[in-house]
Amino acid sequence: MVLGLRSVHNVFCCWVSRAYQPSDRARTEEYTAPFRPAHGTVLWIALLAVAVLAFGASPTTAQNIGHFGRNRLTFSPVEPFLLPDATGSGIVDYKGGKEPSSQWRASFQFTGLEPGSSYTVVIRGRFGAQGSTEADALTPLCSFQADDQGQGGCFWYFRGLARLTLVQLRAGDENGIQVLEASRSRGAGSIQTEPNRFSAGGEIPAHKNVKNGRSSR
Repeated sequence: MVLGLRSVHNVFCCWVSRAYQPSDRARTEEYTAPFRPAHGTVLWIALLAVAVLAFGASPTTAQNIGHFGRNRLTFSPVEPFLLPDATGSGIVDYKGGKEPSSQWRASFQFTGLEPGSSYTVVIRGRFGAQGSTEADALTPLCSFQADDQGQGGCFWYFRGLARLTLVQLRAGDENGIQVLEASRSRGAGSIQTEPNRFSAGGEIPAHKNVKNGRSSR
């Protein structure tokens, strides 16, 4: 029975091949020419779709993570420019969880400060809904005392961070004069966020943990 089906299939294929076989070179060009640009168009569409999927996913993920990732802070002096040569940097790293109990680790390092003086790192809008009084309040995060070289820093594990758009270093406590600032949009310094392993979109491929107990970084 199988041999019979194969024979019928072969006869049908031969009949179709002969029925559509061009009689001369002109007819060959007539049949093949219209399909050349079509094949090229399909190929370009396929390549474009692959490019969009390959290069469009990561940037979109990075843009949509908000501050729930690894936040890199660069501090710059602000008025009244109490210490114009002071500089600083910091990382506010998301460690998972949802608001208001999200988990974070923050670390900061500063130079050019007044030796022996006390300083406090504050965050604006750590708590509260958008437009509320709490959303504009400054919350102390950690404090330290500068050494004899005017250097110092602090780190802290904490829970809850509704927003991260402005971080300041203030002399003394949270009510002291502002010395340095890191702002996400307007103002001095900068805050840049990249996804980490706890972000909604996951970590970027180059930083992902490798299976079997190994890590890429």
